[in-house]
Parts: sequence; structure tokens; C-alpha cells
Amino acid sequence: MHGMGAFERFGMWANLGARVADMTPGEVVVEAYLTTDAHGFPTSRGAIVHGGAIAALADMALASAGASVARDGQVATTVDLKIDFMQTAQPGRLRARGRVRRRTRRLCFTAGTVEQEDGTAVAEASAVLAYVAG
Repeated sequence: MHGMGAFERFGMWANLGARVADMTPGEVVVEAYLTTDAHGFPTSRGAIVHGGAIAALADMALASAGASVARDGQVATTVDLKIDFMQTAQPGRLRARGRVRRRTRRLCFTAGTVEQEDGTAVAEASAVLAYVAG
């Protein structure tokens, strides 16, 4: 991927403070430190991270995995995203892992997880990406 990293300064990447921690073709790990003030809210059982922040982090990893196998001039864009929240996420460092399950000429099928820093999975996700001209 050309210029991986520059996009981390913009949009939702910047909002979450997310960064690509590891990348090989078809597999990406995205990390972010999510706080109660910026990405969550307090509950009677303690602070938790908003599901929208978890979904955004998952989408970043899945789309980045698809982008890592894009052809020159192609951009991967999410056309379908599914999230299963398995438990609440606690504020702190979260890691989203995305991998390509199948790629066709125009579509990419991805799957992944979002985990707490200790490796506890808080969500599973899958996405279908479409390749468009960049």
C-alpha cells in the first residue's frame, strides 16, 4: 500500500488515535488507546467503550487488510460491515485484527476481532469491501 500511515492523521483514524501496528499482505493489526472521555461513557459497573468506536476500529482493520492486497490504483471501500459484540470493552489499548478471507477482482471478504490489550476478544467482525478506482 502506498503511503500507509498518512491517512492516520485524518478523520476517524485521528479521532480514535488509531495506527497500523502490523501489516502483511492480507493481514493487518490496528491499535488504538480508547478513553472514557473521548470514546466511552460511565456506567454503574464502570466505564465502557462505545460500540461505535469498537465498530470503527474493526472497520479500519478490515478495510486495511483489503487495501493491503489491492492492485495499483484501487481503493478498498466498505460496502457491508457486521459486528458481533461479545462483551463490553474497557477503556485502554484495544487491538483490531483483520484478515482477507477471499478476494475477487472487484470484492474482498474479510474477518477479524477486536481485543482488549490482554487478548480478550470483545467483538468479532466481518466486512465485504469493493475495489474502486482511486
